[in-house]
Amino acid sequence: MKPILHISDLHVEPVGKLAYAKANTARRMIELTEWLKHHESEYEAIVVTGDLSCDGNIDAYHLIRAVFSSLGRPSFMVPGNHDRRKPFLESLSSFCPGYFSEQNLSFSVDLGDYFLFLLDTLQPGIHWGAVPDAVLDKLETELEKVNKPTLVFSHHTPVKPGMGYMDEPFGNAERLLDILKRHKNVRMCTGHLHRPVTTLTKTGTVVVTAPSVSLQMLLDLTPKGGDEFVFETPGYAMHTFLEDGWVTHFGQLPFQSDFSGPWPFVNTINPDE
Repeated sequence: MKPILHISDLHVEPVGKLAYAKANTARRMIELTEWLKHHESEYEAIVVTGDLSCDGNIDAYHLIRAVFSSLGRPSFMVPGNHDRRKPFLESLSSFCPGYFSEQNLSFSVDLGDYFLFLLDTLQPGIHWGAVPDAVLDKLETELEKVNKPTLVFSHHTPVKPGMGYMDEPFGNAERLLDILKRHKNVRMCTGHLHRPVTTLTKTGTVVVTAPSVSLQMLLDLTPKGGDEFVFETPGYAMHTFLEDGWVTHFGQLPFQSDFSGPWPFVNTINPDE
C-alpha cells in the first residue's frame, strides 16, 4: 500500500498579492506542482487539510484547482478557517466528492486499501473549529461498517498544542474522540498549527498535524505563542499503514527559505460567510 500524502495551510493569494504582506504563496504553488508531479509514484492520494486560501478569494481557488487538476493522483480537500465555503465549492467541489451539505463539506472516500473521512470544521467568522452532531452521526455509522485502516482528516485539531493563541476550543471534541477510541487502526490528521505536531489524546487516539506548505508558525510554548510565523523549511506528512499500525513520517519540501522572522499574522481574516 502506498502512503497518503498530507499537506496543509497553503494560504494562497492571487498572483501579485503577498500573504500577510510577506509570503508569495502563488509562486509557492508553482514549486509545489513540480514537486508533486516528480513524486507521484510515491503516494496513493493527496489530502489537503484546509486554509487553502488566505481569505476565501475565488482567484486563489482557481489557481489551486489548476494545480491539483494537473496531477495524476487523486486529491481531496476540506476548508479551514481562512476559507469560504461558497467560492470553495464553486471552484473545488470535485475535490470533496459526495460532501455532506453546502453548509458542511465533510465526506468520505474508500480507496480500497484505506478509508478516509474528511471533516469540515469551519465555523464562519471564528478561528477555532467544530463538528456538527449530524456529521459525527455519519462518521460513527461509517466507522462501524468499515474494517480497514482509516484516516480521519480535519483542519482544526481537537487537542491543545501548548501554544497559547492556538490552545483553542473545538466544538464536539469529546464526542469525536469518543467515536475514534472505539476503533482500531484509526489515526486523526489535522492542520491549522503550521508545525509538525504529534499528540496522544486522553482517550488514546493519536493525532498528527502536518506542517504548512507556505508558512511555519514560530515555536513558542508560552501563553503568547501561536500568533507569529517564520520562513522555515516547509513540509508535509506521509501516512502509511504497516504491520504494527499507522506510521507517520514528516518530510521537508526543497523550497528556498531564508529563515527570517518572526512576523505577525497581520490582517488575519476568518471570513464570516
